[in-house]
Amino acid sequence: MKKSIKVRSAAKVNLTLYVMDKRADGYHDLHSIMQSVGLYEYVSLMMNNSENITISCGKDGIPCDERNIAVKCAYKFFDKAEITPTGLHIDIQKNIPVQAGLAGGSADGAAVLRGLNEMYDEPLSEDELLNVGLSVGADIPFCLSGGTMLAEGVGDILTPLAPISGAVFVIVKPEIGISTADAYRAVDSFDKRTHIPNVDTTDIISVSAALHNDFEEALSIPAINELTDKLRLYSGCMGACMSGSGSAVFGLFNDLPAAERCLEDIKKYVPFAALALPVLQGTEII
Repeated sequence: MKKSIKVRSAAKVNLTLYVMDKRADGYHDLHSIMQSVGLYEYVSLMMNNSENITISCGKDGIPCDERNIAVKCAYKFFDKAEITPTGLHIDIQKNIPVQAGLAGGSADGAAVLRGLNEMYDEPLSEDELLNVGLSVGADIPFCLSGGTMLAEGVGDILTPLAPISGAVFVIVKPEIGISTADAYRAVDSFDKRTHIPNVDTTDIISVSAALHNDFEEALSIPAINELTDKLRLYSGCMGACMSGSGSAVFGLFNDLPAAERCLEDIKKYVPFAALALPVLQGTEII
């Protein structure tokens, strides 16, 4: 058994996101093409003799107690693996903005599950790990696996897709954040599309033509609309879209210098801006 480990976990963007009908359990069925991108959380796990699970994070506004998804995942892991921990400290180096639709919290939870499974010599199979993640949050299974995937159901039915070639993302987040609960309330009263187009993820032109987010259309927030419109005006931008329930949006490029020029300019107008490439893994031991 390892006493400490460090995991990096990737953010995700939703290239497409269609919210289907509300289920009897209160959740919604989704149809979304998700893509892992090279914007990472770094999560360190350290065993100790405290008999408690503790957490630290240098970012203001992050709950450092049992409300944190990372702590919830740790408890769920130990319960499923039937392990009594001697004590665990979780430290999160947070780089993914919160309330952004980029799955930062889910990435932290996925990192904890991946790291603990490695530390204890893999008592859980991959399917068991995914199910533990799902019991905490719908995006955690994708964050564990990563790459390019079609997510259906509540996010638990994952189908690998061919990797995207040549894509570069400029990810930006305005001052505002969006509550996921508010986003779902808006989309429930929204007249959603009934036809979902096919997307060839090997063809960046097909991807750019298919960019879509039901939450973006249902919320129709001026600050978001202005930001996506601004991104589309940059030379080389093939399209722009909000990710998840927002408020982050991304511009899709197939030319790195054009994306870098966009980033240098647009970061003057927003509190967060980053360039990220598609990646093939959601979590990785480092």
